[in-house]
Amino acid sequence: MDQTTSDLVLFFGRFHPLILHLPIGFLLIAFLLEILSRFKRFASYQPAVGFILFLGAISAIVAAVLGLMLAQGGGYGEELLSLHQWLGIGAALTAVVALILHWQARKQASLKLDKAYISVLSVMIVVLMAAGHYGGSLTHGSDYLTQYMPNPLRTLAGLEPREEKKAVLITNLPEAQLYHDIIYPILDARCVSCHNPEKRKGELEMHTVEALLEGGENGALFEAGNPAESHMMKRILLPEEDEEHMPPDGKSQLTEEQVELLNWWIAEGAPFDKKVAQVNVSEDIQNVLNTLVDPNANKTEVEILLASEVQAAEEQTLSQLQTSGVQVMPLAAQVNWLQVRIPMTASGDSLVQTLSPVAGQLTWLDMGDTQTTDEALAAIPQFTKLTRLHLENTQVTDNGLQHLKDLPYLEYLNLYGTEVTDEGIQQLKDLKNLRKLYLWQTKATKEGVAQLQEALPQLEVNMGIENWGVVEADSSVALND
Repeated sequence: MDQTTSDLVLFFGRFHPLILHLPIGFLLIAFLLEILSRFKRFASYQPAVGFILFLGAISAIVAAVLGLMLAQGGGYGEELLSLHQWLGIGAALTAVVALILHWQARKQASLKLDKAYISVLSVMIVVLMAAGHYGGSLTHGSDYLTQYMPNPLRTLAGLEPREEKKAVLITNLPEAQLYHDIIYPILDARCVSCHNPEKRKGELEMHTVEALLEGGENGALFEAGNPAESHMMKRILLPEEDEEHMPPDGKSQLTEEQVELLNWWIAEGAPFDKKVAQVNVSEDIQNVLNTLVDPNANKTEVEILLASEVQAAEEQTLSQLQTSGVQVMPLAAQVNWLQVRIPMTASGDSLVQTLSPVAGQLTWLDMGDTQTTDEALAAIPQFTKLTRLHLENTQVTDNGLQHLKDLPYLEYLNLYGTEVTDEGIQQLKDLKNLRKLYLWQTKATKEGVAQLQEALPQLEVNMGIENWGVVEADSSVALND
């Protein structure tokens, strides 16, 4: 940006994106009305053409002037900017000429004058569309119009078939190139669309190593070995509502893991030619890197299950369940996993078998505060995708818990207010994904819980405030959910 450019020019220039849609609308409508009014049926449109064309010409001039002001701020590819500028000016000039010819043609009937008017009007539309196209290229990139074009249309247009962009997994992490295989894909996905030869926001390009090292209008992009003082990290770590934050508001943001990787790369000296095995890798970074080899590396089996696709239950089945009094809902929007609630006035004993048609989708089951007994639990093994089970304040006993041992994904179990004992909860030892167990106001003891946690060390057990002294003495027992 030219340092001599006044703030006032740049201020008014920012109105260009707001105004430019006016001439596009006015001039297109004027053109269409002019064409239609030449048919007898639509001849009544003719008087409106001159006024709309006048509005289009005036707004086109204003948009062109504001566009020239905006260009003073820099940040755009010279070639594309030049094309857009001249076509914008051309659209404004042809609009003015068309307006003059329109007025003259109305004053004196002349076939020659009318032909000239229609010709200029047609040229105006072509120039206007071209100016709009290159304006879009400046803002969204040169391929914004064809980026998502279906392949048959691309073939007709003489373009190469579109390749699906898929995340490329790393197969040999120690041998992976730190910049090429890990850092550049992040920059390419989040930064390059606004920092490339065609769109140089902040006079910065990030599409090549050379461009990255050159920096932008604020100087060097990073300080090797010092991420805290690196301009790139400072902008990334600003609050998202800050106008200096990068990526800007409205653009896809960096994930927490991507920020960690960028920070790590700079801290390691921002190397462009080293492999992962040649730099220091902390445990936290290793966990992030593992996801580049296997996206599910840091997920639990339950998280992987619930993130997987499952066939939707039949609508008729869901309706029948609702009619029987069972409350059935999707676990979340746009997913087919189901959560079911047995009404407090009912018993799971009689209703749980009706859930068999949705056994493949049922993952949360709430039978808490009902008259449910061990009889209902006998039917539970068929629901192998169950991850959360509420049995609080029911009549289940140790005998019923034996039916839960074959639920491989059960992560949450609430037995609060039941008659279960230490002997009963030991039958849960094979539930390797069980993470939370509620035993408040049961007959389970501190000793029984400790025995269970020996088999399931990641298990948190809530025994409530009546076992406060026990919980306090044993930090592995959780007090709260």
